[in-house]
Formats: sequence, C-alpha cells, structure tokens
Amino acid sequence: MSDPVKPEPAVPATTTPAEPVASTTAAVTEPAPEPAVVPAADPAPVAVAEPVVVKKKRGVGAWSFILGLLTGLADVAFVVFVVVVLIGAVGDLSAGNLAGISTAIGAAGLVVLALFVFFGGFLSAGVAVLLGLIALVSGRGRVLGVFGLLFGAGAIALRVALLSAGFSPDLG
Repeated sequence: MSDPVKPEPAVPATTTPAEPVASTTAAVTEPAPEPAVVPAADPAPVAVAEPVVVKKKRGVGAWSFILGLLTGLADVAFVVFVVVVLIGAVGDLSAGNLAGISTAIGAAGLVVLALFVFFGGFLSAGVAVLLGLIALVSGRGRVLGVFGLLFGAGAIALRVALLSAGFSPDLG
C-alpha cells in the first residue's frame, strides 16, 4: 500500500540478484541502469481529514414523548382525584355528617381545577403532536416521536369527545 503523501517513482527501481549469474560469454557488458525520475516533493503535504459523522439527536422525539405521556398521566391522575373526592363527599352527605358539606363545597373548586387541566391538556397535547410530527419528518427520535404523537392525539381525542358529549368549559 502506498503512502498518499509520497508519490511513487515513475520508473520502478531495478534489483540485482543476490548471487551473480554465471554467463558463458566472458565479455558481456551490462548496460548502466537509467536514473529513476523522482518528482519534486510537495512543499506542504496536506493531511486528509476523515469525514465527521454527526449522530442525530433524539431531542425532538423525546420531548414529544414526555409531553404526551405527562398529558395522559395528568388526565388519569385528575380523574382518580375527582372520583375519590366525590365518593368521599357523597359518603359523608349520605351518613348525615354536616362536616361533609364543607367537603362538598370544596369539591366545587374542582371545576376550576378541571378547567386548568382541560385547557392545559389541549396545549400540551397539541405541542406533543406537533413535535411528534416534526420528529417523524426530520428523523430525530422517530420511535419516541411516534409514541408522543399517539399519546398527544389520544389526549386531544378525549377532550374533543368530552366537548361533543356536552362538557361546557365556560363554567355555565
């Protein structure tokens, strides 16, 4: 293998055998070898750099996955919280516990919390879907982007189903 910095000579160097060959004629003269032509050396050899392989980051898909997952988990946690509070309030009121009335009044504050979860979920799910689409198109975290897209689309579909079922987010 030749060195890319040093060019090979134009004429290959001649070699002489290790042992002299016996000839039958005594007065054979060998021609003088021609001098090899050596090209001039480059004044400054240039080092050839290897191409740099840039590994694509998965940030876009990861953020899509995180936002979609957090939106879904927040929805599940809110539903569990509401069910526990309402079951406790109904249980206290049915037992005739007058202290349970304050619990029922406190449960009314869940409406305000529901609005924040509802509209915040729309926002975070929408961003998750958008980032998931960007991840799919750009190739930066495709697998995580697909899951973020699915979680975000599911959260948006849930909210649209709630609106079409008669949920009124205007407190009226």
